[in-house]
Amino acid sequence: MSVNTFATAPERVSSPASATSAHTISGLTAAEPPRDYAYLLDPLIFRHLPNVERNQLALVPLSSHLHTLATHCSTALTSTAVTDSDNIFPLWTIRLVCFSLISPQTTAFAAQEIKVFGDLTSNFYRNSSFIHAVPWDLRVLAIRLQALGFNDWRRCLEHFYMLAKEARSEAIKHRHSPQEFKLWRNRLLDLGLRVAAALIEISDLDGAERHLKSLMEEKDEVDSDIGFRLREAVLYMQLGQLDTARKCYLANGASEGEDVDTVIEGLRLMATDDFEGAAILWKKLVDGEKQGGRRTMYLINMAVALLYLRRMPEVQATSNFRMQSTMDRQLAYSYKSLSFNIVTLQALLDFEYEPLNLDIRQQLEVLNDEMAGVLKKREQAAQA
Repeated sequence: MSVNTFATAPERVSSPASATSAHTISGLTAAEPPRDYAYLLDPLIFRHLPNVERNQLALVPLSSHLHTLATHCSTALTSTAVTDSDNIFPLWTIRLVCFSLISPQTTAFAAQEIKVFGDLTSNFYRNSSFIHAVPWDLRVLAIRLQALGFNDWRRCLEHFYMLAKEARSEAIKHRHSPQEFKLWRNRLLDLGLRVAAALIEISDLDGAERHLKSLMEEKDEVDSDIGFRLREAVLYMQLGQLDTARKCYLANGASEGEDVDTVIEGLRLMATDDFEGAAILWKKLVDGEKQGGRRTMYLINMAVALLYLRRMPEVQATSNFRMQSTMDRQLAYSYKSLSFNIVTLQALLDFEYEPLNLDIRQQLEVLNDEMAGVLKKREQAAQA
């Protein structure tokens, strides 16, 4: 098989086009028989990291946990019933996402494993009512992974546009149902941003810029809570257009008094691996804030920059990573992501440092109660 050709579904699995999916008896239509997905459960599909690489993952707790989860998924898949699509596709999605997050090597594994699905845009995966059997998120994820696996980015863009056509059609179909319309409209915009990211990945920067401009001209209020402007800002930063990225960042909702230009510059420095300059810049922002959510965000970014510079003592000296001082009531709305960052930093530093030797579980339980109170007050205010 050519590396530029997408695989088709295995021949031993009958295609809906060639099989009788439903029959009529006395005017009644029988239920469509369940599809056989045995070809997705073969243990030989799943790739495994060599022992050396697995031992290296142990040094990065998050990657180690993701790899463990991916392994559990493959184990579960090999013992799943061949017709249990409700479990088969979610398990595949979790495994591929985990591999995509761990490292370039595991991403390459995912790109090879996804080949077994063949062409997900074909009618093979649709039933007699033309409903696709594979969940939307897995279909979207598969496009880029198959592009990597087959080295065929032209087909990648083509498939993104095919999904966009479907999303647009569904949005029109559900235009009188606000919730469904918003769902498909957001999926359409998501695909548009993924097309731009794919164009950047193949170094078609002019094409990505033109696409972004045409895409966001059609943006409306339905996606205001999904953060599309922030994703757009990241893409413009990759294109080197900091002024446009700044506008997108502001449109996403920068907090009052925030030094947007400096934040954008800090992110740019980290994106270009200038961690020395980034650490200095984040330190400046930290010194300019007395307390609150912005200061915590700056502290975390500064610590990450110092970690990349292997300057552990300076991170250790950043005593502001105490749970009580950083995860206070002002940060109840974001305690989950903040606690994740702090716990990750603690694991990366791998040292006995008194301010971090706290009962994190207890702190999270307290904040969870506080968060419940905040949400209850907001609900009461909305009903008043």
